Amino acid sequence: MSPTEAIPLLIVVLLMISVGGGDVQQLSVTFQGETSVETLDDVHVVAGGTTTVPVDTAVSGDIYVIGGTARIDGAVDGDVTLLAGNLSIADGATVRGTVQTIAGDSSIAPGATVGRVSALEAPTPSNSPAQRIGAFLLQFLVLGGIGWWLVSRHPVLLENVGAAVADHALVSGVVGSLGAVTLLVLFVYMMFTLVLIPLAIAGLVAELLVVLYGQVVFGYLVGTHLPLERSSVATVAGIGVFLLALEVLGVVPYVGGIVQVVLAVVGFGAVLNTYFGLQRFEPVTIPGGGS
Repeated sequence: MSPTEAIPLLIVVLLMISVGGGDVQQLSVTFQGETSVETLDDVHVVAGGTTTVPVDTAVSGDIYVIGGTARIDGAVDGDVTLLAGNLSIADGATVRGTVQTIAGDSSIAPGATVGRVSALEAPTPSNSPAQRIGAFLLQFLVLGGIGWWLVSRHPVLLENVGAAVADHALVSGVVGSLGAVTLLVLFVYMMFTLVLIPLAIAGLVAELLVVLYGQVVFGYLVGTHLPLERSSVATVAGIGVFLLALEVLGVVPYVGGIVQVVLAVVGFGAVLNTYFGLQRFEPVTIPGGGS
């Protein structure tokens, strides 16, 4: 598992550590190769390769497995959590805390000593039409309400961001892709410091809100082309049409997903270029460039 592929599960691990409230100062991660752990500082994450706690070795701390294989042949004075990959606890090995299996394959030998064993039965995700319609209606009501309020109270915000989308889509897309990826990486690495986890979570939420703001703007632009006189009603209707189009795109393999990403990054960039709609975006011109 590469570092990029491990990011989602690493975020889950960091959130679990944060919720647990433990006083964690250091976190280490292995991504590949054969690794022997003879000392452990607070938390170790196995993201790939094979990591072994050797026989006659005692380590103190928690181990999270999100990929690859973890083999416990010695003693672990802490918890071992399996989110993905493989975990084996050999005869004579000891885990004084809890061995929790959320996903993946775990094997505990009869001669192993474990403080507590816990297995999470993950619920089977339901993809019923009723749930999909309910989720769509909830998203429509939230974004429609935001769009109604913005176009009624602060229409210039939507006008400025909408102009950046319509007139400078390429620039907005480049800025959006660079900005979204850079901020995502920044917030993820902030989580590795552990003490900055709350700030990183707030940043990820803010990034999501910018994406939703972009969707409202796209709905506003669609609404300007609908035969409706009241701008507030047209914006809400446009948001509904835009969200429905996103749902249809989601059914189309590959191409639909690519188009959805492109729309998201263009909207993201347009919001950044206009400072959230507070000013009109005008691209920089080079003096004398037209001569």
